[in-house]
Amino acid sequence: MKIGNYKLAFTALSTGLLGSVLLSLVKLLESDPRTYLITYLICTAGVILGWLIGILTTPYDAADQKKLENFSKMVGTFLSGYVLSKFDRVLERVINPEHEMSELFALRTLLFFCFFGLSWIVVFVFRQYAD
Repeated sequence: MKIGNYKLAFTALSTGLLGSVLLSLVKLLESDPRTYLITYLICTAGVILGWLIGILTTPYDAADQKKLENFSKMVGTFLSGYVLSKFDRVLERVINPEHEMSELFALRTLLFFCFFGLSWIVVFVFRQYAD
């Protein structure tokens, strides 16, 4: 990393700081170590999925893009079939007024997407701007 490449340094510092703050808040909100572990694993799943999507959406060059297109097609087929069929049930539960969403579920969902977004941003910026 070049010293003059402030985009990389700022991205790494800001996402690291934000991720640490989010995990610290979770630790304060959850007193039971078992529920904290589950929430931590959900955050980790968000990071891993964000990393994977970040790699798939930012190829280095044409050769990398060709390889990633084949993998993207395979993942897209899986997502369009199995995952979307299950997503309908989740959406029904969220929208249905009879099923009240628990605070813990809402917290874990938001954390998943926060960590997904943070890791996607890091991978995108480093793959686009690193020399």
